[in-house]
Amino acid sequence: MERKSLLKRIGPAFIVGACIIGPGSVTLMTRTGAKYQYQMLWLSLLAGVLMAGHLGLFMRFGIYSDETFLAVVRRRAGRWFSVLCGVALFSVTAAFQFGNCLGVTAGMEALFGSTLQWVWPVAFTTAAIVFMFAFKRMYAIIEKLMMLFLLLMLAAFVINLAMAKHDAGAILRGALIPSLPKVPDATVMFVTLGGLVATTFSIVAALFQAYSAKAKGWKEADLRSGIADTVLASVIFTLIGTVIMMTAAANLYPHKGAVSVTTMIQQLEEGFGPGARLVFAVGFWAAAFSSFVTNSLIGGVLLNDGLGLGGRIDSTSTKVCATVALLVGLATSLMIISGDSGGIGSGLKVQAIAIGQACTMLAVPLGAVATIIVLFDSKAVKGRGLGVFGKAFVLFGAVVLLGVAALMVVHLGRTFGLLSSG
Repeated sequence: MERKSLLKRIGPAFIVGACIIGPGSVTLMTRTGAKYQYQMLWLSLLAGVLMAGHLGLFMRFGIYSDETFLAVVRRRAGRWFSVLCGVALFSVTAAFQFGNCLGVTAGMEALFGSTLQWVWPVAFTTAAIVFMFAFKRMYAIIEKLMMLFLLLMLAAFVINLAMAKHDAGAILRGALIPSLPKVPDATVMFVTLGGLVATTFSIVAALFQAYSAKAKGWKEADLRSGIADTVLASVIFTLIGTVIMMTAAANLYPHKGAVSVTTMIQQLEEGFGPGARLVFAVGFWAAAFSSFVTNSLIGGVLLNDGLGLGGRIDSTSTKVCATVALLVGLATSLMIISGDSGGIGSGLKVQAIAIGQACTMLAVPLGAVATIIVLFDSKAVKGRGLGVFGKAFVLFGAVVLLGVAALMVVHLGRTFGLLSSG
């Protein structure tokens, strides 16, 4: 009975984890380990601590407040700002949905061989839409599925980790001593740093915890155990990210050039044989499809609430908004796939990445400001305002998010020649 109760309590955090551990974060963690070995482990752990803390704070808000997150934003900053936040945060999930489509395709092709690439995005998008509209009590089903997918991911990546040979001293230094790699191209390194923080400490996914707490119907009596169990779930999905980075550090470092799914699988096969392909592909596919469903749902809830239509996860309007996110991602991925064989393919990829980064630059500062507005509002939580430590933690998180956004601005400027160079 206690085990069943624990699984029910950590369900919301598992949904957040499923959104965070997508194909993009798997690839980024792999690239980080391949290029910088264990030197950025400390940063991944720091981002995990920030994520765990914010999940707990948003759960607290969801339990204590009768209002939704963007309803408080609307009351405090005006309807226009609420709409802007809802649209911007939704745009992030829509823009990155194409990555989930391509991730599902890569995972399925690794399992079953090369096929018509457009089949997998269409099939999984259709399945996700049918899933959302077929079940009235969608939240409970998603919880169970995301628990399964995250545990499947953890098992798959831990198996690969166990087969690798590690330098224990280098791991401890990378985890406990903050330092940055000495590399000739600082721009790439800082962008990797920013991406690493942004994928682990995702403010869009974190604030969804407030909506999850309401969907669960949690009360004040559930707060203490809920926060403890949320921290446990946070440890699990932070562990998944660090396991991926450590495996890449052991197997791929030092790797020069781009790190793709094919690169990951080929390197693992060289070290561990053909079985590594199956293990990695299953983990990568689970990462893609779990993020596939939860990413669009989070975007749908935020857009719905931002427009003043309510923040219920199971509402028809939320499902319609989530469907829009899925279709935008599908359309973008099909354009990339259709142009992949010609010269236009690379151009489309650059444009798609630029759109995603631009949306992040818009949404991250807005999300940081909205977080301060909401979590500092004692009226919303019926007089149970945050203490000095809680407010300092929120402000520190906001500074980190704004720093990540600034790094992305600099990167876009240098990549597209928007910043002048001497």
